[in-house]
Amino acid sequence: MSKIENSLTDVARNMMSGVVQIHVEGNVEEDTQSVMNPAIKIPGIWAGSGFFIKHDKLEGHIVTNAHVVRNAVKIEVSSMLTSEERFEAEVVGLVKTLEPDVALLRLSDKELLRFKTLALRDIEYLELREGPSPSRGEEIKAIGYPMGMVEPNISGGEITNFISGSEYTTERFVTDAAINPGNSGGPSVNTDGKVVGLNTAVMVEADNIGFITPAGFVKIILDNLLQKNEPHFAGIGGRLQKNADNFNPLLKQPTAKGVIVDRIKPGGFLEAANIRKRDVILSINGVEFDRHGIVIGKEGHFRHKNIYDVMKLVPIGEAAEVVYLRNGETSTANAIAMRNPESGVRSNPIIEEIKYLEVFGMIIQELSVEIIEAMRNVDTTTQIEMLQTIEQEKPILVVTHIHQGTQADEMEWPVGEMIVTANEEEVYTLDELKNVLEKNAGGTVLLECRNGTIGYFRVE
Repeated sequence: MSKIENSLTDVARNMMSGVVQIHVEGNVEEDTQSVMNPAIKIPGIWAGSGFFIKHDKLEGHIVTNAHVVRNAVKIEVSSMLTSEERFEAEVVGLVKTLEPDVALLRLSDKELLRFKTLALRDIEYLELREGPSPSRGEEIKAIGYPMGMVEPNISGGEITNFISGSEYTTERFVTDAAINPGNSGGPSVNTDGKVVGLNTAVMVEADNIGFITPAGFVKIILDNLLQKNEPHFAGIGGRLQKNADNFNPLLKQPTAKGVIVDRIKPGGFLEAANIRKRDVILSINGVEFDRHGIVIGKEGHFRHKNIYDVMKLVPIGEAAEVVYLRNGETSTANAIAMRNPESGVRSNPIIEEIKYLEVFGMIIQELSVEIIEAMRNVDTTTQIEMLQTIEQEKPILVVTHIHQGTQADEMEWPVGEMIVTANEEEVYTLDELKNVLEKNAGGTVLLECRNGTIGYFRVE
């Protein structure tokens, strides 16, 4: 074994004492029944990993994956420092959409004191790595509690690849270090004794492929969560397309370089920078892009870090400089980095936060990403219709469950109907529908759906 390997092993062994096992009791969120009828909750128990984080003056705070605690009712942590004792933890905040898959927990002052009293030695707080991404081939150790093991596990490997983010997803590191169920939320560490990233997922039916959320993204999320903000990254605020030499005469460009703006979202970053359709974005904060939107000449060859990854790493509220081409002339604009404007169809994965209306024998909700995903198991044709609404600016109401022997059942309304008007009034939210029903109490209401289907109901 080489000196470097010995060094990394020693570092990982020392950092291992900062890693904890997380025990969760909660609601199983993947169940289609619960998504379509939120009154149904499926209880379950599961486990994951996490680590004490060194960040500013925090004490007793633990980083883990959001999916480990997203629908938790009770959370406890255990550590190799305290035998089999368990300590209650609470959620400071989490990324509900799992992009990236990060959550922050904390022990109460009382539980932290109990932990310190019982611990064999001081808590090992782990520090996030800053600066450039690790290089392909860099050795790491992944630490966690896979498969419900009661002692922490160290698996060795390398950073083998990188997966670029997109408008909706964040960058991932790929590793051949073993990451298994239960390992989620633990750290991957390097020879510097820093956390390279957060063990996040394993590729099912693939050998030696696991994913790590980069430390840079984790840090941005922590700063958001500690300020009690909804965790968001800066977004482009528009849609981009690849460039090509065919566009040279149209765009008056000498050669295809940078990406073309084909849509501007109202209230977004591009609009604030006064960027227009058919402008070509050449760089952001000095980072240049090729015609595919891939970063040019940064962090070595064979990296696909792209314009979305670069934008996400600009803290919201800071100024960003954009160099762009318009009608053959290169110009510079500045605007404050901001999150993308929200669309009407959002992600709503927290079971306890789901709002719904039960009326006429139907469960009605505002359409969410989770409902669209669940429809794959119900009616794929309807799912396709729902996908067509995903970028609209306003919410849309959808029927997600029909009780037998009710008005809706008698009219044979199917699950998936998207309601657009009530008594000829446009309705987008549950509150707007409730208002129409209250105004017509004791009477009738005519509901019309996006596809033209109607229903005529007695308001009881």
